[in-house]
Amino acid sequence: MRRLVLLGVFGLVLPLPSLAAPPSPPDPLYVDDEQVFTNLMDKLTELAKVGKLLPHEKLKARIKEGPAKVTAQLPGNKALTPEDVYKMALPSVFIVGSVIKEDDEWIDGRYATAWVLAADGVLVTNWHVFEEMEPSEVFGAADHLGNVYPVTDFLGGNKAMDVAIFRIDAKNLTPLPVARQPEGVAAWVAVLSHPGDQFYMFTQGHITRYSRTKLEDGTIEKWLNITAEYATGSSGGPVLNRHGAVVGMAAVTVSIDYPEEAAKAVPPEKDKPKDKPKEKVEEKAPSSSTLQMVVKLAVPATEIMTLLKDQADQP
Repeated sequence: MRRLVLLGVFGLVLPLPSLAAPPSPPDPLYVDDEQVFTNLMDKLTELAKVGKLLPHEKLKARIKEGPAKVTAQLPGNKALTPEDVYKMALPSVFIVGSVIKEDDEWIDGRYATAWVLAADGVLVTNWHVFEEMEPSEVFGAADHLGNVYPVTDFLGGNKAMDVAIFRIDAKNLTPLPVARQPEGVAAWVAVLSHPGDQFYMFTQGHITRYSRTKLEDGTIEKWLNITAEYATGSSGGPVLNRHGAVVGMAAVTVSIDYPEEAAKAVPPEKDKPKDKPKEKVEEKAPSSSTLQMVVKLAVPATEIMTLLKDQADQP
C-alpha cells in the first residue's frame, strides 16, 4: 500500500516517492572466444562420431543452385536503438562450422557466420562457405548459448550471388526479417559476426554505395558497400538496418594499397649517425604500410529475396 502525505491546508494529497532501489542494469554478455570455439568443435566432433551430421557425400550431392521454398519474415517499421538491434539479432546469429576426419580422427575444420531465415531451422550464409570442402568434411551450427545442431540439408542458393540456404536440426528459432527494398546510401547499418576468432562482435557503419562487377563469363555481381567492420570468419554475417531487418550479408573484403610506384616513393628510414655510442641502441621504426583502406562488400538483401518462394507477390 502506498503511503500518502498531506500538503497545505487545502488537503492536497500526493504520493510519497518510492523507496525501492532502481533495478540494476543487466550484465553484458562476456564472450570467451577460446571457450566458444572449443565448444563448437568438441560438440561437432561428438555429433560426427555418432553419425548425426549429414555425411560429406550426401551434403556435396545436395549443394545445387536454385530457389529455396522458404518465405522470409516481413520487417517492422519501428526504428530501434543500436542496443536493441543487437539484442534482437543475437539469438538469430549462428556460427556455422565443420570438422574433418583424418586418419580415423576428427580435426577442426572451418567456421563462418550464418543467420536464421525461418523458425524451423533454415539458415543463410555465403555460398563460398561450402566450396572446396575437404574429403569427409561435415558441418553443424551453434547459437550464442553454445547449443550445436547438425546441418541436415542444403535448400538452395546461387554461387554468383554468394548465397547458400541450408537447414539445421532445430525448431522454434528466431528468424530475422528481410528488407524488401534497398536501404539508401548513407543509411546506418550494423553487422553481427565472428571476425578473426572474435565471436559475436557488433560493428556499426553506413552504406557507402551500391556497385556491380561484370565477370569474364558475363556474370554480373551486385554488391552493397558498407563501412561496418568485418573480416575472415564474418562470411554470412547479417547486415542490419535501424529496424533490425537484414539489408545485406557480409561476403568479401578488398584491400586498397598504394600503387607500386607510390610505395617505392615512401621515404626509407634514415641511417643512424655513425658517431652514436654503441651502448645506446634505438629501436627501429615500423616499416611503412602501403594499405590505404579496406572495402567491405556485402550481398544485397534484394538479391537474397530473389532466391525465396512467392517473392513476386510480396509487398
